[in-house]
Amino acid sequence: MLRNKHLMLLLALCITTTQAQEKLWEINLNEKLYKVGWIEQTNDGLILAAGDKGLMALDNNTGAEVWFNESLKAVDKNTLLHIPELPMFYVEYTSILGKARGVLMNSSNGDILFDTKENDYKVKGFTVYPEQAMILFELVQDKTRYLMKFSLRTWAEEWMTPVGKNKENLLQRAFGGVSFIDHEPQFDQDGNMIIGIDDEIYVINPKDGSQLWNYSAEKKIKALVYSSISNSIYVGVKKSKRLTILDPKTGNDITPGKLKLRGYMIDLVKDDDTDNLILVETEGFNIIDSKTNDLLWKKSYKMDPLTEVIPKGADYIAIGKGEKLGHMERVDANGKKVWDTKIVGYAYYNSITEKGVMYISTERSNIIDYETGKEVWKKDVKFRAIPAVTFDEDENKVVIFENGNAYKFDLTTGDMDQFAQNIDLEKVTKKTPLQAEYIKSKGYFLFTDQHVSLLSKEGSLIYTNYYDPPSSTNALIALGDFAGSALLGVDLDISGSIQNIAMLTDLSNGVFRNTLDQNGAGQQTSIVAGLYVDNGASMQPVLEVTSTRYFNSKQTRDHHILVTKVKSETSPTKHSIYMLNKATGEIEKTIDLLDKTPNYLVDVVDNRVFINENNQLISSHQF
Repeated sequence: MLRNKHLMLLLALCITTTQAQEKLWEINLNEKLYKVGWIEQTNDGLILAAGDKGLMALDNNTGAEVWFNESLKAVDKNTLLHIPELPMFYVEYTSILGKARGVLMNSSNGDILFDTKENDYKVKGFTVYPEQAMILFELVQDKTRYLMKFSLRTWAEEWMTPVGKNKENLLQRAFGGVSFIDHEPQFDQDGNMIIGIDDEIYVINPKDGSQLWNYSAEKKIKALVYSSISNSIYVGVKKSKRLTILDPKTGNDITPGKLKLRGYMIDLVKDDDTDNLILVETEGFNIIDSKTNDLLWKKSYKMDPLTEVIPKGADYIAIGKGEKLGHMERVDANGKKVWDTKIVGYAYYNSITEKGVMYISTERSNIIDYETGKEVWKKDVKFRAIPAVTFDEDENKVVIFENGNAYKFDLTTGDMDQFAQNIDLEKVTKKTPLQAEYIKSKGYFLFTDQHVSLLSKEGSLIYTNYYDPPSSTNALIALGDFAGSALLGVDLDISGSIQNIAMLTDLSNGVFRNTLDQNGAGQQTSIVAGLYVDNGASMQPVLEVTSTRYFNSKQTRDHHILVTKVKSETSPTKHSIYMLNKATGEIEKTIDLLDKTPNYLVDVVDNRVFINENNQLISSHQF
């Protein structure tokens, strides 16, 4: 009876799947895994299938079993961590005894490289250090934090060392996978590792994990910088009026008396051009000579408000953000003002470009010329949402689309020209998180999970379509917590895709970035940008921009792939995977589905789609 049921299922798939001749392989894993919760592709191309009876890997070319581990039952997809550029991943599962266990595995053969066993360790994150030939894992057990060194030479754990008690902050409570390391490891002249966590500094010998010393501050450490020039560790503590300098060998305080602060520290950053340090505090900023640890200027450069200092050659760009009015000033190497300008609105984005400082505020956007301090664009542009951004390689211009209007920004001259206006896209509002991509010689592809449009290079709309999702989907959003906003006097309501902020930084410097495939199932959310204010008990979010990856659509170079619900007056509603040509908007390939919300992957290397339907039927299709 069971065999007949499987046969009927296969027959149904053959009948309902279009382009059947392009199906490469198909395998039913009901007997092996019972229910397949999710599939994912490893860095070496294999297809992971996680089921109720275990975890297995399939050959992506044939569907043949490569390895199977029956002890790894019901592996949690949310714990999956791929180690970049290595055939290695980490996952967690619950053992028969009810204990959560985590394993680091060799994806090519299924070997377990590290096992938390029954010790209740939880991996919070990791960082790969190729020059140190190690992966540094962050783990928590009960309320104790641990660091674990995994060697890339031996592919084995070398040591694990405790680093204090775990104090979950606001972000860690909301998103459990957030790293507890506040200041990433820096390495001193002897190769020792300097790490900042909350109000503690740990200096660790990376060879054996032994702690050489640790330093406890009275409050949270805001800045931690090691300078190889002076062989010193610079420590800025929250609400402290003193910058502390430590000897990296002993942890002893070697601070000169002259480094007392007039106000509270905002930041301490390296100036890569001079090897000096920029000391930013509420009362102004100054430069620390990394060779002598003395301040270069007799008087700090004052600016109110002062929130950020960006080095630019021998000079510095000082930025002060206010809710309704901000400031931007250029300061020379001697601490003298070159020019100043006012910024209308709260400037939530600032970026150094070749022509000047590009800013986006709640009121307007422009570029401030380095030499003159004047606005480069002849006309201010107001973005009511985070704009969709791409780069036209042929015209060498940044293309920006927002709220029905499109602009081209010339990287050479700095001119901003509007080339389209009042463009009406299908089911798109100012809060829709549009992204953009340049299609060579054709125009600008605008898209979300379910929306696709093409705008010509001249500004006319070539096509615009919306495809019904198979089920309700959310979007990439920017969240404003207005209770926190009231504390700072900032009221922000900014929506859009945070990927566009990163792309703005790249493209305004003339760096083209391809749209990459986003494999996976379900969703992952992480805080990627934020503004916080201390309310006494915790850090209250004023603005949090979250990046939530939804996987109903995938990107290849020439195609947009999505799942859609197809209604018909003459036949039952069905669900299909469409492969749309970005240049024409035409549906070139269709795979009809048995499952309304399948878990599927797109392999852009081999141009294939892998589908997990009804939690048991895995198939591979050539596009």
